[in-house]
Amino acid sequence: MAVIGKIRERGTLLGIIVGGALALFVVGDFIGNRSGGPDRNVGSIAGNDIDVQQFSNLVDQQLDLYRQNGTTVDNNLQQQVRNGVWSDLLRHYTLSEQAEEAGFGTTISREEYDDIRFGNNILPDFRNNQSFMDPATGQVSTERLKQYFKYVQENNLALFDMQKRTFVPQRIQAKYNDLVKKSCFVNGAQVLDEWQAKNLKADFKFVAQRMDAEPDSLYPVADAELRRFYDAHKNDRQYRQTASRAFAYVQFNATPSQEDIEHAREDMQALKADFEAATTSSADSALVMSYSDNRSPAPTAYQEGTADHLNDSLITHAEVGTVIGPFRNGGSWELVKVAELADVEEARVRHILLTSPGDGSEQDLAAKQRADSLLAVVKRDRSKFEQMVSRFSDDPGSKNTGGVYEWFDRQRMVPEFTKASFDEPVGAITIAKTSYGYHIVEVLGKRSRKERRVRTITRKITPLQAMKAMWKTANEFSLNHPDSASFRKAAEEQGLVYTPVDNIRPDQNYVPGLQNADEVVRWVNHAAADAPSSEPLVSGDSYVVCSLHAIRQPGVPQLADVREQFTKEVRKGKKAEALVAKMTNKADLQALAQEVGSTVQQANALAFSTNSLPGGYSDVKLIGSIFALANGTTSAPLTGDMAVCVAQMGSLVPAGEMPAGAEDLKMLTDRVRNRAAGQVFNALVEGADVKDNRSQYY
Repeated sequence: MAVIGKIRERGTLLGIIVGGALALFVVGDFIGNRSGGPDRNVGSIAGNDIDVQQFSNLVDQQLDLYRQNGTTVDNNLQQQVRNGVWSDLLRHYTLSEQAEEAGFGTTISREEYDDIRFGNNILPDFRNNQSFMDPATGQVSTERLKQYFKYVQENNLALFDMQKRTFVPQRIQAKYNDLVKKSCFVNGAQVLDEWQAKNLKADFKFVAQRMDAEPDSLYPVADAELRRFYDAHKNDRQYRQTASRAFAYVQFNATPSQEDIEHAREDMQALKADFEAATTSSADSALVMSYSDNRSPAPTAYQEGTADHLNDSLITHAEVGTVIGPFRNGGSWELVKVAELADVEEARVRHILLTSPGDGSEQDLAAKQRADSLLAVVKRDRSKFEQMVSRFSDDPGSKNTGGVYEWFDRQRMVPEFTKASFDEPVGAITIAKTSYGYHIVEVLGKRSRKERRVRTITRKITPLQAMKAMWKTANEFSLNHPDSASFRKAAEEQGLVYTPVDNIRPDQNYVPGLQNADEVVRWVNHAAADAPSSEPLVSGDSYVVCSLHAIRQPGVPQLADVREQFTKEVRKGKKAEALVAKMTNKADLQALAQEVGSTVQQANALAFSTNSLPGGYSDVKLIGSIFALANGTTSAPLTGDMAVCVAQMGSLVPAGEMPAGAEDLKMLTDRVRNRAAGQVFNALVEGADVKDNRSQYY
């Protein structure tokens, strides 16, 4: 039962399953139990309406679990959970339904359920959780997992049931994604294209002129030109827009008064008595979670110099249980309690790293054989270790130090390297296989040191008095400047920072430049098109006044929505036309370069697969046009995405026949398969006619 005690002490009994996968548990209660009308929906997915009340219930169930686990529920966490519930509803109505149609059903066998909990395919949330690691091996312990799930089943049936309704859909979706990945293959033609793109090379010269080097003022765009471009391109996929809004804001900042500073100190002084009276780890953690802004209940190593000189000295010499403070640290008051003096093991080692894929391939076997050979060499003559590091090690972080890693604890390295460093005696040289490859590790020394660990209660000093005065100033600004034109003019005249935000989506809960912007986001999402400037909205220690500029609907954009973007495109086209005219019939590259104020660039053995040209021209369109030239020819002006150029092909060397064994089928297949699951999900969501109206309710 040791693991259960450890889990309960850390409060992870619920925390292990609190996260992205948790929403799948509550989604099951939602399906088939919808009762709201069309005006009570937070959205719809594939024709399935999402009732606002039941959606809120799902969110509340998750938030309650966080609270039970000791987590403080703030606005950011609420938004995170709402997004998680919505995301899992998307997966249900897309991936889960596709998986059911593909024959995976809606449940799994008991054997498979045990397999994903403590078998060969343990779920990532458990496989990567330190609570279930075997210290001796550094690997997940199936016995610890069995003990944990047995305890849950016998002592918390609600949690046991919740886990099942969480893990089963997650497993079925994973199986469907695996099927999709395994159905993806790369054929011989694709392999050949990849190889030829890397091996088709050219030597050429060119003169290029960037379009953005031309002044915008020389290329005005008339409304008629803009309208023609809009009519021709408004339906292009690349310009399809999602729902968003544009606005601007002015911020009124406040700074704490002396009265605010003293009031915050008195609050912390009163709290100090409770902190001193707490005699257990759980009581200390509860106080930190309840009163500290940082909410970090676990003891952390104290770094000397963190506090001012006097309080730093008090902390570093205090006995366990002593509380120091309150003292100022920047804009906060702090109370620091010495939680423990821990013995920390440290090791000093040197190593040689031979990188390897670790997949049993020929490359992996070759790395293992070389590691065995190097092990034999350095065991026979340790004086050669540093020389072997210089010649063979693939670790840039230690190559210049002879492979040495100075004193480190058990938490710093990957488990396999830690085992070789701490579980072997000083002087031992062994091989450790990690995700990086094969390490030849020599233990140079071991020691133990005392680490002073503390818990800290941090309280930010809030400018309460200043905020009252600032509200009056912000409110007057809002009332006197209700429209966007006077809003901007007044901000500039008064020396205030006018910040435009061109694009904020309904699911976005942050605003660049603002802290705790929930009130701002809520006002922007709910404001009518003709709304006057907002009332003062709280954002951290400031008030914000907003002015709404645009409401963009999803789909084909209105001209006003893309005016600036399309104007740039029209202007870029006019610049390209002017540069083409200037560079036409100019075969002498040197003379052309002088005329346009550029230089002749030389490309040597440039591969067709390259994405940029010498001189910093990241322009694949130009590269494609240049490679179409015949040997010895000079092109007409070529228009790319960022520049216009004239190129002179020296020699184009074909890739030729692909030699046997040159293809990298596995790499290409892995590349396709690694993208497959995400691409399929995105395609399913795109076809599900998703309507997201959450911003109207939250």
